[in-house]
Amino acid sequence: MIASALRPRFIRLTCIFLVTAVLGGCGFHLKNGSGIPNELRNLTLVSSKYSDLTRLIKQELRYNQINLVEPKITSMASLTTETDDASDVMGEDSTQTRTTAMDPALLNSQTPILRIMSESTGSRTVSLYSDATAAEYELSYVIKIEVRLPEQEPQYFTIALQRDQLNNSQEALARSRESELLIRELREAAAQQVVRTLSQVIIEPKTIGNSDNKIELNTEFEAN
Repeated sequence: MIASALRPRFIRLTCIFLVTAVLGGCGFHLKNGSGIPNELRNLTLVSSKYSDLTRLIKQELRYNQINLVEPKITSMASLTTETDDASDVMGEDSTQTRTTAMDPALLNSQTPILRIMSESTGSRTVSLYSDATAAEYELSYVIKIEVRLPEQEPQYFTIALQRDQLNNSQEALARSRESELLIRELREAAAQQVVRTLSQVIIEPKTIGNSDNKIELNTEFEAN
């Protein structure tokens, strides 16, 4: 009787596990930004103003209940550059990089700053056909981010994602369209990873006093 009584509960737990696994595989993620320090609940985002990545990161930050604080300066500049071997057709060996500069006035900001330092998309050949033409490419998407907190050294993180793509030289237009879709998927996944990365930021305990005699604010009270 004990086994029969436990069977429905086991079935329910199995169903819950399967649903969670399916949702996780579809890119579903829980709300409320679990694990993100309270010190990062208010952020200034420094990124290329009109890029798709910026839009996606803002969407993810708001979804995880992080308040975006607008900077009090207007001279944040973005610069897009391409390497000498860049190709106009994604799917051939190429690299394209966009970097974002930060106004020096923000260096003394009392609001934590999340800066998207650079966004790179690349492609390289990983296998060849017998006639030495490319058979398969690896698409890569890399973003480098910087997190600055008041009175702390900046912390740097890199998010790198890859996808494989088969080359069909007879359908160049379809291949180009597939590349665009894959890069879009990588960009969406990277935006979600940016928020997860915030949970890895180290928050140093605040101190008072001069550099020779610093006292931690989170000291324990001694018993009387």
